[in-house]
Amino acid sequence: MTERFPERAERRLHPDLDLDAWAGRLVEQAGVGVTILDRDGVALYYNGWAAGHLDRRPEYIGHDVRGRHRRAVTNPRFDAMIRLFVEGRTEPVRYVARPYGKTTILVTVSPIRVDGELVGFSQIVLLKDEVQELCRRFDESGRESFEREMLPDGPEEGSPRP
Repeated sequence: MTERFPERAERRLHPDLDLDAWAGRLVEQAGVGVTILDRDGVALYYNGWAAGHLDRRPEYIGHDVRGRHRRAVTNPRFDAMIRLFVEGRTEPVRYVARPYGKTTILVTVSPIRVDGELVGFSQIVLLKDEVQELCRRFDESGRESFEREMLPDGPEEGSPRP
């Protein structure tokens, strides 16, 4: 039998961490959109972030996502991506989309394999505007803007660092 958590055997998982207990909270509180599909494209889960930023509704759970795609070209592209994973691709597929007309999203779709068997897919979504704004702020001031926002008692702008 395959190790349930190969991460443990590879020493990438602390021996005292109950990953099952933490996994649901991690996915729910990750600060990005997370959707999980079974290997046939049926929606199994979406997190709160996805509900607030994407077209995700309770009635979509248990139904094929192909029925929700608005553009005719989307389903053949989706099927081609799924075929890649069925044929053995292990690397994620990343793309940019504008499914709602004005909001551009950055999408990463990854296969979920359990004991070597493809059981489904995860979809991680970021908002392009949020990513661009963070990059712009970093390009303009490096980490100073982050420190001012997140560490209000930290060094003043332009002051020397320890």
